[in-house]
Amino acid sequence: MNATEPNQAAQPAKRRPPHRWLLLGSLILAGESIYMLPYMRKSFQTSMEATFALSSFEIGTLNALFGLLALVCYLPGGWLADRVSARRLLTISLAGTGLGGLYMATVPGYAGLLAVHAFWGIFTILTFWAALIKATRLWSQADAQGRAFGILDGGRGIVGAGLGSLAALCFALSSSVENGLVSVILVYSLASLAASLAVWLVVPDDPPVASGNNANHHGLHVLDSIGQVVRIAEVWLIATVIFCAYFLFLGSYEFPAYAERGFERSKEFGAWLGAFRDWLRPASAMIAGLVADRISASRAMTFLFMVLAVSYASLALLPADAAWMAQLWAQVTVTALAVFALRGIYFALLEEARIPLPLTGIAVGLISMMAYTPDIIAPVTSGWLVERHPGIEGYRRYFGTLAILASVGLLAISAIRVRAMRTQRKPPHSPNVRS
Repeated sequence: MNATEPNQAAQPAKRRPPHRWLLLGSLILAGESIYMLPYMRKSFQTSMEATFALSSFEIGTLNALFGLLALVCYLPGGWLADRVSARRLLTISLAGTGLGGLYMATVPGYAGLLAVHAFWGIFTILTFWAALIKATRLWSQADAQGRAFGILDGGRGIVGAGLGSLAALCFALSSSVENGLVSVILVYSLASLAASLAVWLVVPDDPPVASGNNANHHGLHVLDSIGQVVRIAEVWLIATVIFCAYFLFLGSYEFPAYAERGFERSKEFGAWLGAFRDWLRPASAMIAGLVADRISASRAMTFLFMVLAVSYASLALLPADAAWMAQLWAQVTVTALAVFALRGIYFALLEEARIPLPLTGIAVGLISMMAYTPDIIAPVTSGWLVERHPGIEGYRRYFGTLAILASVGLLAISAIRVRAMRTQRKPPHSPNVRS
């Protein structure tokens, strides 16, 4: 394989399928509906505790198990996506996740919940994540990849907000907390199953040029590529930036429970607050992409980390009083806009940091393994703090921790900017990519 083949794989002009926008729409539906079940706690934390008789720490453990299984699946998932059609992988993943949701709707015990979260950890990453990225890349022209992924993330935000609002409505109309949560689980499960059918009917099998099943794809080449990537300092800095940004994003999951416990709001209020937060995602991600193209991703992220450091610090100090509800809404709005903007553009750092194109897949896999560890750490940390410091105090300590992480992210993105300026006139990394 020569270094130009990745560009060839991203040239869909000769293989553009019919109903091109319908194809992207099915990928958007798939990309968001599959994650509604594993991340249900972001809007229904206290309802899950009441329905399944669990503590905050036990809910955190469920998500930590999901995150652990997901973490180890990023790199092998990329390998699998190069050898099996994205259409087949996506369909299997969505169907499996939906069926797991139907099982969860039977209100199993804690052991059953642990099993289904482990199941989701495998199906949403090993057979899904890299396949989704690959299918999106094949959809777009080589010179319009940013637009493709911007539309994907913004579209996912619309789907997530729509499903979240539908779930909140079903919850509000139910006769009890348990019935309401079961209806939410069913909404998310049916959405995942519907997405699996849409992908199977609309997404074509991968063209031969995109297949990795050839004699030139052997283990030594992969090991060499990994060795080359780990020697690039920018890879570690990007991983640090995404780690902090993703931790800050997961912190927004605590807003509904924070409002319920700290401001004595109802569970219905928490559900609608979560839906409101999710509706901010589409515009934030798309606008952030446009701004980043004009002023650079690192400069935009510098500003966003500064905003989040102040915002989370303010949340840690906000009085728990109904008179401060307007301030709470303002803080949630600003924080959500900033974390969604960060999430929408942080992979744009690959180009700015001059990561070699032939090493993009390996770089993304290794960065993801490091950067998405908050899926394990964040829920356990928040659960432990809330259990140890009941009421609003646990949330204050957690938001204070997030303010510190925003400062760490600011330092990391500043280091990337400094290194980029120093190497601006130097040629990019040019590893010896063997065929």
